Amino acid sequence: MITRFSVAMTTDIAQRLTSHLRRADGQEDCVFVLWRPSTGSRRTTALIVEVVLPEDGDRIVHGTVDFTSEYFLRSAGIAAEEGCGLGFIHAHPRGRRWQRLNDIDHAAEASFAAQTITLTGLPLVGMTFAGADARYGARVWQRHAPRTYIPTEAENVRVVGERFTVTFNDTLIPPPETTNRQVRTVSAWGRDIQNDLARLHVGVVGTGSVGMLIVEALARTGLQQLSFFDFDTVENLNLDRLLHATDRDVRLHRAKVDIAARAARRSATGADIRVATHELSLVEPDGFAAAADCDLLFSCVDRPWPRAALNLLAYAHLIPVVDGGISVDARDGQLKGADWRAHVAAPGRACMECLGQYDPAHVPAERDGLLDDPTYIKGLSADHPLRRKENVFIFSANAAAAQLNQFLTMVTAPSGIADTGAHLYHLTTGTIDQRLEGCEAGCLYDGQLRALGDHTPVIVTGRHEAAERARAARSAAVHRWPLRFRRGIDDLLSMYW
Repeated sequence: MITRFSVAMTTDIAQRLTSHLRRADGQEDCVFVLWRPSTGSRRTTALIVEVVLPEDGDRIVHGTVDFTSEYFLRSAGIAAEEGCGLGFIHAHPRGRRWQRLNDIDHAAEASFAAQTITLTGLPLVGMTFAGADARYGARVWQRHAPRTYIPTEAENVRVVGERFTVTFNDTLIPPPETTNRQVRTVSAWGRDIQNDLARLHVGVVGTGSVGMLIVEALARTGLQQLSFFDFDTVENLNLDRLLHATDRDVRLHRAKVDIAARAARRSATGADIRVATHELSLVEPDGFAAAADCDLLFSCVDRPWPRAALNLLAYAHLIPVVDGGISVDARDGQLKGADWRAHVAAPGRACMECLGQYDPAHVPAERDGLLDDPTYIKGLSADHPLRRKENVFIFSANAAAAQLNQFLTMVTAPSGIADTGAHLYHLTTGTIDQRLEGCEAGCLYDGQLRALGDHTPVIVTGRHEAAERARAARSAAVHRWPLRFRRGIDDLLSMYW
């Protein structure tokens, strides 16, 4: 039984739907679509993958709209053949934002919900198109008793591509309360955009030097729901670049996600912030599933395997990923140069593999544990990207700012521009390289894997050795503390932290 539900589609699909459903004569229209499931740990998303346009005589438009049984059966047959579910969309020509079912619409969708699951094996997804602003409402029809199907309302409907547009169900996720701590923020882009920004469920994967700065910015911007992913523990060598980390955190072997959560709650300007921490790697099944619950992800990792998993989430599960990285050229104790990059991985944009953010040949090496083998790492060239770890706080701040700019541009589209391409910044010359083209010809991610959802190849495993070792070391360190101290430490520290 699906308890939390959402819908996502690419910009291409959304444009095709708008072209069909927004009629010049102002009348209602309808269309069937195909969808595939994307299952997270708590939320299921219907990924709209194809539009089955009606043929002549397939529907009857007379103010309201009806469709023929031939159109329904043809669409259901295509869905079954493709291994997809069936969705039905009808238009409210003058509607705006989230559109709920009226009694007539409810009866119409309920009349073929049972047939749909019989023919396709998946429940009917119903959607309502608001013609005035091209937004959607959505629900999934589920069996609650014999011959009884009841709709479960979606939390949101997301359109992913050059721009990222989300329509929220105000009943399930109401707009945030206005606070006087956000006056300047709201003045920059208005209350409507702030309401949409604040309700996004954003995940930050990697809460190190770059990720912690992004956490700070998101909390101060007023986002209400954040999820943090990192299996690592703060160490002394992190203190020169890890915002909010202290000597006490090192002594207490605090997990980085716990420091991020503490910082987000302190810095939050919203009236109600909810933070989830996942002391997991994204390539572990539980970590991957939790990430699939997010609307958008920030990638602040430096390894190829989690980047490959994030690339898959961006294209196969339609969750845009704001990625970036830093490269520092330091030789003989001298800074020769530094570069940092930022870009968005999403359908229609260049993926991380095509941008050269990771080498797919290194993914199996990490899966086999070679990247945690000192002998293997020592055998790499001195300038190999997997070996070089130079970084300082200033470069992290630049990289975080670049990623946040990509995020903000994609969501708010200042002056109507949502995609300024992938950016590569050069410290020594003060110049920026831009890439506006999408993926290379034949790229699997923005090709065969696009919107496959749960049907995609598995690249996660039940174990991630580095994560297991980090958790074991942290557990061993904590259990060396006196029992009495362990029991009261969280309550004691909460008085000050």
